Amino acid sequence: MVDILYTVIIYPLKTIFEVVFVFARLTFKDTGISVIFISIAISLLCLPLYNVAESWQRLERETQKRMKTKIDKIRAVFKGDEQYLILSAYYRQNHYHPVYTMRSTFGLLIQIPFFIAAYSFLSHNEALKGTSFLFISDLSLPDRLISLGGVQFNSFPVIMALINCAAALIYTKGFPLKEKLPLYGTALIFLLLLYNSPSGLLMYWIGNNCFSLIKHLYDKIHTDFKKIVLRSLISLLCFAMIYYVLAVHRGNPRVRHIFAVMLLLLSIMLWIIPVLKRNMQKAAGPDYPVNRLFLFFILSCAVLCMITGLFLPSMLVASSPQEFSYIDNHTPLFFVFNTFAQAFGFFIFWPLCFFFLFSTKKTLAMTGLLFCVTALCNVFLFPGNYGILSIDMVFENGVNPSVYEILVNIAILCIPIGIMAFLFLKGFYKIIFPAAALSGIVFLVLSIRNIAFIQTEFQKTSEFHLDKKTEVSVEPVFHFSKTGKNTVVLMLDRATSSFVPFILEELPELKDRYAGFVYYPNTLSFNGYTRLGAPPIFGGYEYIPTEFNKRDTVPVVKKHNEALLLMPLIFSRAGYQVTVTDPPYPNYSYKEDLRLYDPYPEIKARITDAEYTAIWLKEHTMVLPSQGDVLKRNILWYGILKIVPLFMREGIYQQGGWFASLSGYKLTNTLNGYSVLDFLPRLTDTRAEKENTALIMVNNTTHNPSLMQAPDYRPAINVTNYGKSPYAKESEYHGNAAALLRLADWFSFLKQENIYDNTRIIIVADHGAQKNYVSPMSPGFSVNIDNFNPLLLVKDFYASGSIRTDHTFMTNADVPFLAFQGQIENPVNPFTGREISVELKNYPLYVACSGGIHLENPEATRITLEPDKDYYVHDTIFDPANWEKAEK
Repeated sequence: MVDILYTVIIYPLKTIFEVVFVFARLTFKDTGISVIFISIAISLLCLPLYNVAESWQRLERETQKRMKTKIDKIRAVFKGDEQYLILSAYYRQNHYHPVYTMRSTFGLLIQIPFFIAAYSFLSHNEALKGTSFLFISDLSLPDRLISLGGVQFNSFPVIMALINCAAALIYTKGFPLKEKLPLYGTALIFLLLLYNSPSGLLMYWIGNNCFSLIKHLYDKIHTDFKKIVLRSLISLLCFAMIYYVLAVHRGNPRVRHIFAVMLLLLSIMLWIIPVLKRNMQKAAGPDYPVNRLFLFFILSCAVLCMITGLFLPSMLVASSPQEFSYIDNHTPLFFVFNTFAQAFGFFIFWPLCFFFLFSTKKTLAMTGLLFCVTALCNVFLFPGNYGILSIDMVFENGVNPSVYEILVNIAILCIPIGIMAFLFLKGFYKIIFPAAALSGIVFLVLSIRNIAFIQTEFQKTSEFHLDKKTEVSVEPVFHFSKTGKNTVVLMLDRATSSFVPFILEELPELKDRYAGFVYYPNTLSFNGYTRLGAPPIFGGYEYIPTEFNKRDTVPVVKKHNEALLLMPLIFSRAGYQVTVTDPPYPNYSYKEDLRLYDPYPEIKARITDAEYTAIWLKEHTMVLPSQGDVLKRNILWYGILKIVPLFMREGIYQQGGWFASLSGYKLTNTLNGYSVLDFLPRLTDTRAEKENTALIMVNNTTHNPSLMQAPDYRPAINVTNYGKSPYAKESEYHGNAAALLRLADWFSFLKQENIYDNTRIIIVADHGAQKNYVSPMSPGFSVNIDNFNPLLLVKDFYASGSIRTDHTFMTNADVPFLAFQGQIENPVNPFTGREISVELKNYPLYVACSGGIHLENPEATRITLEPDKDYYVHDTIFDPANWEKAEK
């Protein structure tokens, strides 16, 4: 229950703190200034609330003062029940109730959720650790600026309390003592509570108290020009910020320009709104009763909550329930309901608080309706083509709408907004109300359907889920032979071949560390996604898309499983000790379904992905949010991104950061694969039980990349050195460089243990990067060659010399042939009886440029291909002339 209350009440405020903090840090590039900025910004945002609180307190004082004489007489004359009855009658005559005395404490009560949110955000904020500001050495620690007799004292809590008392002194001038004491008591309590708090948190409260002090001084000025003076000051501040953003700041140009326009509009609206308010009565429309305005407002809020907190999250999770299963031991529905609780706080709890507190109910009701209409249009008319959204909430294509798309979005939004405003102002509530109610019901029904589907799929996942150990140690699980032969096939998911020359140029030492390797840049993948790109790696040419479809009496899932089993079975039956890790989509499952290996106990299958993340973080004293924390935070942001206009989306997305204050927020998912590569020397020994071994493994470091700290390309929360590559700011490049470096460390271990020469190593990818980085596109040729150009590095037994490049036409379906060559005589597919060969490479090969993103229906017997979008390719893949449309 406490968690739910925190999520609904405190979490929205904490999120606002984080958004303001990140925005300020991006703008000013200084953490200390960012803390001061959120103090000012939150104070300004809360100003209307404080004004309401003070008006209530003023009303309570005036009421008490007006009734005091009569109440004193009643209490002097009557006693007991008679006094109670007469006082009650007197209160009723004056439309007063004793509970109204609580109004005098509202100003104090309203600070409590903001205090909790500020404490939650700033007291343990990793971004403050080790950050200095002016004379403060570390914002995450108490200031300890005063030293007396060798004893250190904190000065910030005392300064905060003194400013608090000064503000209370000015505010309560002329008040009775009983109204002054709570404020001074609050200052003392805050002094005691926050004495040992981080100096960053104290800076926030000092700024907050300074704002209150200035406000109370301003309120004491008796002049008719107070509001004009205030508007002038805010306008000057806006223009100063505009100058800074445009002339000094060097961030994203479009974001800077949008921010400058918003500041300009704010400064203009400060002067226009008062004029509009004086002239609104003529066009105000009908005077709706409060209960009807409430219905309009609550319906709008409910629809917004339903879209962002239930419909969009359930659609997202329903797209792949298995991927959301057992993350931090949560069910996929946990992420849906947690997001709904967050959205309830954002779109219902706090908006209702404002609705009941403020008198401008008609304006709020109309604003809510317009927001609701805007959200509906943006969700369905402008969903955005951002590509696949990964499990760490990063879009494949990024979020970068063009200026044309933004202008079209704004122009089209004006139509429904104008219609709704006209209906509201003309009093057509009989149209508005049922339309809003119907949309809410539709979203609820669709969400329930999604939830039912998610639960059904989760139950299927639970059938093969493996309970993971609570404590994992780094012990050898890959056993190599010193006397026989070892074969390693490593699939680096989405490793991009075209990055290799740039990595070798930046890190020339890798040329010798990859001794004996051959780099094949002219390598083809048959699809741009894992579902169709991986089976050829494990099964060879019988499992390329066109060959897949020739056996149209066998379910596609069975053929996929055959591909995963082919190399392990052939090696195992030849007497090899076989280990398999993290096979892609066994049984067409996104999760660790290893049941297809159950009939073959001689094959040791295991999951390594995410097994070593926690211990890696512990050893490197790094604190990062778990994958579950990333999802709990960012799924709501995904919903918000979908409902806002296009011009706001790039700012919300923040290149996958989603306004997170911790810059290493995306590292968690990267570490699930990276930690395995980093621990490979400790996971490997030379105690194989058989003469020969085969290791077939998959790793996702290159599929879930993050920016790393160059030149070693190791994980870091705050990256300061991005390297010298032309792709230094691209996380895809960093992921590839990090993977190759950690594998080089493993090779050094193999050399040290004298098992490098007798080991054949094949490093391959299922496909390349979805974004076009290196390979140029010719006019009229729209295929992203990088996407179909997977990494292929091969080291044969006893090969030596620096890494060399071979431009022979290769495909990732060559891998089984290369793995068996010279070891298994005349290898045949155990499921079809056909010989493992590469003869098909002599003919144009079909590349499924279409589809491949989602898993097929397991009952299907053919893969869905679209010849009008696909190509036949031969020879050099970098020559567009060698790409011929599959359908002419």
